[in-house]
Amino acid sequence: MQSQIVKDAETYVLDLLRQGLKPEHGYHNLQHTLSVWDASQELGRRYRLSDEELELLALAGLFHDTGFTKTYLEHENVSIEIATDFLQKANFDQEKIATITRLIEVTKVGVEPESLLEKIIKDADFNTNGTTYEEKSAELRKEWEVFCDQKMTDEEWAENGLHFWETHRFYTGEAQALYGDSKRKTLKALRKTVAQVKLNVEMLEFAIGKSKSAQMMFKTTLRNQIDLTNIADNKANIMLSINSLLITIGIPMLAGNLKEHPSLVYPAAVLLLTCILSIVFATLATRPVKMLGLTTTESIDSGNSNLFFFGNFFKMEREDYIRSLMRVMQNEGTIDKSIVNDLYFLGRTLGNKYRRLRITYQIFMTGMVLTVTTFGVLYMLGKY
Repeated sequence: MQSQIVKDAETYVLDLLRQGLKPEHGYHNLQHTLSVWDASQELGRRYRLSDEELELLALAGLFHDTGFTKTYLEHENVSIEIATDFLQKANFDQEKIATITRLIEVTKVGVEPESLLEKIIKDADFNTNGTTYEEKSAELRKEWEVFCDQKMTDEEWAENGLHFWETHRFYTGEAQALYGDSKRKTLKALRKTVAQVKLNVEMLEFAIGKSKSAQMMFKTTLRNQIDLTNIADNKANIMLSINSLLITIGIPMLAGNLKEHPSLVYPAAVLLLTCILSIVFATLATRPVKMLGLTTTESIDSGNSNLFFFGNFFKMEREDYIRSLMRVMQNEGTIDKSIVNDLYFLGRTLGNKYRRLRITYQIFMTGMVLTVTTFGVLYMLGKY
């Protein structure tokens, strides 16, 4: 149950934040304050703190970002002034005010907490109640651009976030249990983002059109992959033809002798199973990949789609395709990405094709050996 001072502080702080914060405060907003308040109470209850200690955490959580209504940099100092003024007017105990001051002070970046209450409020300030770290990061980036005139490239922002979360730690075991999994997912996503952003930067710096050797290599590789695709399809067609003939001619011949030699059912079954499985995998090897036929603007800008491949645009309207293609042609880096993506996905498709083709030949070879072996065994036993 909330004490009267917490209820009064809640009313005061919520009114102050609603009137004083700007729309650009996307991260340090009213919702953030409420989430820190709730998180501090949840962590406090998990440690079975007294009502007095929970009250101190509640007041610190409510006031810790009130300074943003007046300033952005060094806002904690202003938050302390606002909290002190309010609590002194409410005749709140001076020692408790000093504790709350320290709790707000410890929310500064770089300040190490000492007591359990300080560790709890520090951890509560990095809770994931309501939103993910990724969503909060985007809002914080906007704040820095507006209030600090600090603009970063995607690479700089991703590396900044990765450095922060790699050096960050939770000071309480309960916070680690509550928010640790989300932090690990954030770190994994950030590492992936940093790698992708660096790759994008390298691709922008690398222009295939500037190097004749690179052009020749890409052309040769593309031609080789197309030739290998044709070879794989021909091999798959050979297997389809052979096994179809075996089913059409061989199986009926064996079936005609079953009345006279019932034991022939065994090699016939092995041969039939071999043919069916070979046909299935040969068909999978030649089956076209699934194609959406549509490409979004986001995919084009990120270089994850290739408008020179029909599978990415056959469902698009002519005007949309022309507009999107012109967008690609205006950016040399995007063209380079399209070429690289084309080679990559063609190579993956080719790899899957040859893997299934290998299975087809393995099934056919094994099945033929088993069929002949079965015939041999039956002959030696005098059953044929």
